[in-house]
Amino acid sequence: MASITKYMTKAGIIHYYGDIVVNGKRFRKYLGLSKRTAKLALQELEYELRYGKKDGRSENVTYKEAILKFKAHVALTGTSVAQIKYIESRINAFRKYCSKVRHNKLEEITPDDCRQYITRRSHEHITNFYKLGSEKGWKHPAKSTLNREIGFQKRFFQFCVDNDYLENNVWSRIPKFRDKSAQKPRYAFSDHELKMILDASGKFHDFFLTLLLTGLRPTDTFALQATSFSGNMLSIPQRKTGEWIYNIPIPTELMNTLSKRIESGGAIFSELQSDRQRRKARLLVQGLFPSNFVRDNNINLHTFRHTYARIKLKEGMPKEVLQSFLGHKSIRTTEIYANWVSTSELSKWVE
Repeated sequence: MASITKYMTKAGIIHYYGDIVVNGKRFRKYLGLSKRTAKLALQELEYELRYGKKDGRSENVTYKEAILKFKAHVALTGTSVAQIKYIESRINAFRKYCSKVRHNKLEEITPDDCRQYITRRSHEHITNFYKLGSEKGWKHPAKSTLNREIGFQKRFFQFCVDNDYLENNVWSRIPKFRDKSAQKPRYAFSDHELKMILDASGKFHDFFLTLLLTGLRPTDTFALQATSFSGNMLSIPQRKTGEWIYNIPIPTELMNTLSKRIESGGAIFSELQSDRQRRKARLLVQGLFPSNFVRDNNINLHTFRHTYARIKLKEGMPKEVLQSFLGHKSIRTTEIYANWVSTSELSKWVE
């Protein structure tokens, strides 16, 4: 007997769990963030518990079925619903392209199909929201966007290989684009810009201040709970990686600001539990800068994290310490943020 139960977290996120009894033993497992993917995952779980792991190739899994199974698999990793929808849309876009060239089965797809698709994709016109109404209200996909899509396709086809739907990952031979923009130093707000943002922040003041004084990712900050704090120490699981950061000290200034929110219990930023309000917070920051400046420097809520790293490096914080505050598993990730040294520091080493 198997059933699906719905559970809402303190952050307002709905999780689906499967409850199944096999041979007198009860199993309960997280299935995903949507009911549809939960049903698929429960079917997979029930089959595996009763008969062992399926041999995918013997099922003759279709392209569409493989995508649905992959979607259920991704949901189990805790990926947001919005991100899952985007990944699914790009994988389906390639499926539709293959259908046009009469390759409707997974095993019919070749590396040439992959190359031709990504080449066509790189020449597509997409709406440029920063130049609406202008003569050229479109742009080509950025190299970073194309590289993300290559990553999605590789991940999907590797899933098919791992589940014996295919013998080889045809996307493994497709290299990513060299993206020079990714080598630029990450933009960080100046003192003047920070004052401008905080002066205009309104109801988002405490949220922006938390981002600035902790360096937390916005997604982790949205999910902060009163129980995340023990005195002035913060411990949370990171939504992006699943890794925990433990006992990170919080500045006194911020603790004073958040004290009433912590005492109230529940979500620290209850006003930011909807996508609409989160979007408003982002647009408020972006609206303080010229649109071209926002695009060229990728200004968003994550820029507070870069700013935090820049400030701490300027204060002389070692990279290994900054790594702990940012919750990076690898020091190489921290070095992406730490690829900057102030002019005054450089001048010390020049006669």
